[in-house]
Amino acid sequence: MDNLDEKYRSKNPFSVPDGYFDSLEERVMERVKETGKPKRAGALQMLKPYLGLAGLFVFAMLFVQFLLPRLVDDNEMLAKKTEQKASAAQEEDEYIFDTDFDPSREEIIEYLSQESDVADFLYAERR
Repeated sequence: MDNLDEKYRSKNPFSVPDGYFDSLEERVMERVKETGKPKRAGALQMLKPYLGLAGLFVFAMLFVQFLLPRLVDDNEMLAKKTEQKASAAQEEDEYIFDTDFDPSREEIIEYLSQESDVADFLYAERR
């Protein structure tokens, strides 16, 4: 390994053609003049990212609305509907019980005196 370092240390494997840097500035300036002013982006080019984003949202909505329900197991959906109906029936039963309950003023005052603090009891008596 030491022999390789000594062998290539004195030689530079890279070379530049003669007069390359003398005419470099002129060549660069010619290329800059050839390209001219940059073209202004059109309206479509400016709207392209936003159109892509809008397309992505439309695709996601279509996927959720049409394809996803077909991928869900029908038995699972049936079980959820049955559970929702049972829950709705239970809420309806509770609502019926609440509408039948009509305590008198004395019953309310007695309940409040037993179950709440003095401030609630005094407030109830004022009414």
